[in-house]
Amino acid sequence: MVDVQDCEAYGKEGDGTRFSRSFIGRQMYSETLFPADTMLPNSETKLPYIVVGDEAFRLHRHLLKPYRRPNARADNRKTIFNYRLSRARRVSENAFGLLSQIFFTPIALKPETCDKLIMVACCLHIMLRDAYLENSRHPFYENKRQAEEPIPFTPLPRLGGFANSEGLNIREQFMTYFNEEGRVDWQDRHISRTVSATTRNSD
Repeated sequence: MVDVQDCEAYGKEGDGTRFSRSFIGRQMYSETLFPADTMLPNSETKLPYIVVGDEAFRLHRHLLKPYRRPNARADNRKTIFNYRLSRARRVSENAFGLLSQIFFTPIALKPETCDKLIMVACCLHIMLRDAYLENSRHPFYENKRQAEEPIPFTPLPRLGGFANSEGLNIREQFMTYFNEEGRVDWQDRHISRTVSATTRNSD
């Protein structure tokens, strides 16, 4: 259940703080919120369901965030994990990108009505996306080229945060999976291009 208060916050309030006060954020430590741990595809590893986040969020058993860039640059396996996590984040990033085209303009409605309008727009987006997936079997914002060369993310500011030991262990297991049983061929090509571009920019 999502409360209308989850759609309202001051602009100066950080994403991590806002999330911690939302319905899902308050229930993160409740095992009743998520399904039971399950086996990953083509693997004997059993891991929990997770929420995908960025640097602004707190690492947790049910919330993954990327490795810090200095650590990832020193370890190719961590770079691949960050890349795969970013691909998952692209789903929500595209959704917010589409909604922002509507809500980054003045709206002649009461604030409380705007909150409900945002919730309805999110629900409508999910309904339309699910219907499109049923018919085409791939998201409307993906094509063959994007599947191999996704649009890079704009770097986000590092906002730090805390992490618990269980969250660190879960992230390590996902990193291992993405580099072993769950690896895909194109991830290595993408990482090699990224490393080459970073090297040229630093010269």
